[in-house]
Amino acid sequence: MSDLLAKLKLGAKNVKLLSWPGTEVKVVLRVLNQQDFQEAAFAAERLFKSEKIETNLMTADEYENEKALQILFRALRDPQDQDKPIANTITEFRRAITREEKKILIDEYLGFESECSPAPDNLSNDEFDKVLSDVKKKPQETISGITSMSMLKKLLLIMVSPPVSLPQVSG
Repeated sequence: MSDLLAKLKLGAKNVKLLSWPGTEVKVVLRVLNQQDFQEAAFAAERLFKSEKIETNLMTADEYENEKALQILFRALRDPQDQDKPIANTITEFRRAITREEKKILIDEYLGFESECSPAPDNLSNDEFDKVLSDVKKKPQETISGITSMSMLKKLLLIMVSPPVSLPQVSG
């Protein structure tokens, strides 16, 4: 696996220890892979549907708050056993976290995710070409480790676009 692909691989490999806001209690923060991220988004959607809450301009902020909680529930881990979330259920987690703690932790998560899964604009052409090559060789393994939506979009656009032929200059 190339160094760049190793950097792009997410989940349990990209973790850091941090203190819960306002305390000395340590928790592990891990960057979610694409599967975990989708599960978080779908869980927020299921909650709104089960509660018969229509997503509209009035409820959009709460929907985004729930999505952030779902992300943090999956990203924060017990330092003694990183396979275990810090709460047994999302309801338990939701009841334990304050709005201020959520804001601090989601900002921490997004910054850490950005470090671990760089956007394509931050890569050199050679680095991006290496990622593209890895996607062509091992699509499932490579794509599942990329959470940067701009990276996924750029890879998709390049892979589905027909090759461009430049006109030949004769002279």
